[in-house]
Amino acid sequence: MVKITFKNVGQGDSIIIEWSSNGIYKTAIIDCNLFQSTNPILEHIIKNNVKEIEFMILSHPHLDHFSGFHELLSYCRKNNITVKRFLHTAEVTPDFLKSASRSLEADEKLLNLFLLLKTMQENQELSVNSIDDNPHLKIPLGDEFSMEILAPTLIEKNKYIRGVNYPFDEEDSTGNPNANWLSTVLKIYNKNSSIILTSDAESTVFTKIGKKKNGRLGKDKIILAQIPHHGAKGNLNKTFWQMRKRYSTTFVIISVGENGYDHPSNNLIEFFTNTANYEVIRTDIKGVIQNKTKKVAKISKILDVFSENRTATIRKQLKGDKSFVLSGTTCKVEYQ
Repeated sequence: MVKITFKNVGQGDSIIIEWSSNGIYKTAIIDCNLFQSTNPILEHIIKNNVKEIEFMILSHPHLDHFSGFHELLSYCRKNNITVKRFLHTAEVTPDFLKSASRSLEADEKLLNLFLLLKTMQENQELSVNSIDDNPHLKIPLGDEFSMEILAPTLIEKNKYIRGVNYPFDEEDSTGNPNANWLSTVLKIYNKNSSIILTSDAESTVFTKIGKKKNGRLGKDKIILAQIPHHGAKGNLNKTFWQMRKRYSTTFVIISVGENGYDHPSNNLIEFFTNTANYEVIRTDIKGVIQNKTKKVAKISKILDVFSENRTATIRKQLKGDKSFVLSGTTCKVEYQ
């Protein structure tokens, strides 16, 4: 059994993975975002008295994915919480880190994070590694599940690097390239089912990993998936999602908060609610949308107002954290 919790952190990502191995409780973290002057991941660690973290992953170097890591790591150091590994997709050079961020404030926070990681590694407090899609790297999550890294590959890293202008102009905070090319795509799987975690991966990445031949996800049956980039229209690869084998209910989760980017887009919500067997869940609203017809009507941005032509049901749940407990071919969703 594995439990995956998508924390409600507004416009950003924070994911906790929990499992047991030989009766020992295990924890891992993917991304850590501050939210309304709080650190929800750190609060979870304190509340559950976690003493050891198997790994932390920074999916890509954007502020809404790493803003809480420095505070989290500092707390772990001060309170003797073991962090075994920190994995990331960035090259640890000042120019590279600066070019990945979106503002001077983010530059400073990202550099400070990697300076702290450097200190911790030099003190042998944890191992820090850059990751890629090594097909031979399998991270066990208990006896039933394992995790593999599907992206980024060298192709995506080269696309990112080609967009970087060196030396990076610190005064031109709008000139940085799109670090979404560095986003991880992770597969958690057992012999029956797969879960995919997509961070902010670009649409073309899914074409490659989703091919039925020579693809890393081609024949897998999906039970749970994260919709990339908080539901951005530009990251939607319709062919990929239509081709996926899925269960009678395959959950798709959007980590999203109040924003000015049209996340998630109405077109994306319409696509998933009208593609068989997908059930859309969001961290920022009370309801789950489940379309009953093929006719699509206009949906409001917050999805709590519907046109008269749309038949839908809303499961009245509190907005906030969404947890999925997976075992065998079952996936149970818990609302917190």
